[in-house]
Amino acid sequence: MDRRRFLLGVLAGVLPGALAAPRGLRVGVEACPYCFMTILDARHAAQAVNPKGRAFFYDDPACLLDQLNGWGGPSLTAKEVYLADHGASLRSEPKWVPAEKALLYHHPRVRTPMGSGLLAFASREALERHLRERPERQGGRVLTWKEALQEGARRPWVPTDFFPPPPKAP
Repeated sequence: MDRRRFLLGVLAGVLPGALAAPRGLRVGVEACPYCFMTILDARHAAQAVNPKGRAFFYDDPACLLDQLNGWGGPSLTAKEVYLADHGASLRSEPKWVPAEKALLYHHPRVRTPMGSGLLAFASREALERHLRERPERQGGRVLTWKEALQEGARRPWVPTDFFPPPPKAP
């Protein structure tokens, strides 16, 4: 009996961390719970996993940021958050990076599914490589996930002329 309890205790401590991994995105099938658009370009995708392990996919990081900040959509508590690395992802397949480790690049002239101008990259080197390949996108701002969340608490990331948000929940 003692051995069984010991093993269950060890597994209970190890499994939650081992299960933390991005889920698979079905491009052209999954719909964003914030704006209801079907995800057609995985390079812009974001993912949140709730405490029960259910994954929610977003067509633009801005939709996820706005939903987490209470600007619309159903209430969401995210245990895990992943962003598609824009530089390493394909239109049909994202390469996920944990949001806390990603760099967000914001430039209003960058076209994204919801018009936010937000792109995510796994590293500063990946962002710099992208800007060398696309010099017309130079001049934007670099943000961490935490900074983007804080900024999104003051105003929605999705342009209000594109998708008017409801009043922010108290």
